[in-house]
Parts: sequence; C-alpha cells; structure tokens
Amino acid sequence: MKFHHLAWITTVVIGVQMVLAGVIVGEDAGLVCPSWPVCSNSGAIPVTGSLIFELVHRAVALLLGVLVIWLLVWMLRSYRHNRAMIWTGVLGMLSLAVQIVYAGLIVLFVFPGTASVVDVVNSMIMLSLFVHLSNLAEREYNLKQGIVSTEPDSESRSLTRIAWFLYAAGMIAVAAGAVFRHTGASQALFGQDSYIRSHHQYTPPSQLLSHVLLDVHVATAVLLIVAGVLFASYAFERKRFTKMAVLVVALIVVEGLLGLVSLAVRLELVVVTIHWAVSGLIMGVVAYVVSETYLARKRLVAEHRRQSSVILRHSSKAR
Repeated sequence: MKFHHLAWITTVVIGVQMVLAGVIVGEDAGLVCPSWPVCSNSGAIPVTGSLIFELVHRAVALLLGVLVIWLLVWMLRSYRHNRAMIWTGVLGMLSLAVQIVYAGLIVLFVFPGTASVVDVVNSMIMLSLFVHLSNLAEREYNLKQGIVSTEPDSESRSLTRIAWFLYAAGMIAVAAGAVFRHTGASQALFGQDSYIRSHHQYTPPSQLLSHVLLDVHVATAVLLIVAGVLFASYAFERKRFTKMAVLVVALIVVEGLLGLVSLAVRLELVVVTIHWAVSGLIMGVVAYVVSETYLARKRLVAEHRRQSSVILRHSSKAR
C-alpha cells in the first residue's frame, strides 16, 4: 500500500464516521450508553438499533484512531522533509483527538444537545485537513514518478480567494444547520423534543426561536448557493476546476432540495442523514479545490525563487 492510498482510505473512514454520527443524532442515541470509551454497562441496556449504532460508531472511531496514528508514524519516518504534510497530519490528529475527547465529555457529563455543534464543525475541519493531506501525499508520489507537471499555474492560483470564500460559506451553513438541529429547534417546529430529551433537557425552544434559527439556516444556504455560482463562473472563465465547479453546484442544489424534503417529511431519519452526508461531501470537494489552489501557489512561489536565483547568478557573472 502506498502512503497516499492510506491517507485517502483514512479520509473515507472519516466520512463514514460522520454519516454514522448523523444516524446517531437521528436515532437520539448519543447518550444511549452512559459510559465511555467502552459501553461497560451494555449488559443492563436493552439491545436496540440505537445501541448497535452507538457501538459501531465507537468501533469506527477506534479504527480511525489507529489509521491516523499509522499515518503520522509513516510521515515522520518517510516524509520529514515535507513540512506541509507534517503540519497537516499533526493538525488532523489534533482535530481527531478533540473530536474523541469532546465526544467522551458529552457522554460522561451529559452536555446539552447544543454542545454537539462543536463536534459538527470540528468534524468538517478534520475532513478538510485529511483531504488536503491526501492530496499532498498523492502529489508527492506523482512527482517522484514524474507524472505531475511542476509548471506554475497562475490561473488555478487566481481561484484561491473565491475557493476560500466558498469554503467559508460552506462552514457557516454547516454551523447554522448544526445550531438549528442540535438546539432542538428543528424538532420543535413539529412539536417534537426527543433529541433534547435524550440529553436530559425538557424545555424545547420556542416556536419564535425555532423559526428564527430556520431563517438563519436558510440565509446561510442562500449564501452558499451564491458562493457556488460565483466559484463556477470564475472557474469557467479561467478554464480551471470546471468539473469540480459543476459537481459543487449540483451538490448544493441537491442539498437544498434535501433540506426542503427534510422539513416536509418532519425530519425522517433517512432523508436527514443523506442531507448531512451531502453537506460533508460538499465540504470535502471544496477542501480539495482549496488544496489544489494551495499547490498552484507553491509552484508559483518555487518558480519565482528559481527565476530570482537565475537572475542573481547572471548578475554575479556580469560583475
């Protein structure tokens, strides 16, 4: 197995773990097992679908921890020269550590549902870091094989700002959606409160607050649509990342439709889980584009330094 293969596998496992987390939220199963990290009281807990999902979620978290440690050790042994990879890997591992420890604290101290917003945002950051790490690793391998051109790409680099704007818009939309869901406001719209009750809360948000949070969520979705359209127009104008732009816009449209369907079916589990999965896919694709613009910038900087070195050598000879 090549290092970049392991990095991409780890990234996929992160995506799977995020989907499992979405199922657990939909099943109100976050606190179904009161102990952590193992479910030591499982013998006294009825074996239900909720418990099984929670146990699988914890098992995948363990697998993910092993994969990330494996990646980090491999990097330190074979890629110490690549500071970008090392820093990205270390930050990714720290993000995973935060995710695991914070999830444990939620279970042990029965944090309110709103606390899970931190989990949601951090999971997107972690996914983004590992997308970038995987891309860096694949480029490193391809360069050694002579597959990738090292020519500077000013057109790709010119998309850096709009790509970051799209990424920021996506994160804002994710955060707003997480607040809407984890405060219990989404369920409160339909007179439900099972999610907050599973976190030992018994006073659901008011209808006014629930509608305000829904409006904020919709507004951030509109911002994401605008960012997606802007990115697509820039991409087609510069003839870079056009396929990615089409994919991002298509996913944003699907995400918006799923949001509407989620409300129409009163947060039916399958629909809201797919809605969450698509949001992760959007952020993963956008993170890849941001990573590509970063690599384009690195190539331009390297070319600029090479040209400066050539000019200095010629100047020295002229003297």
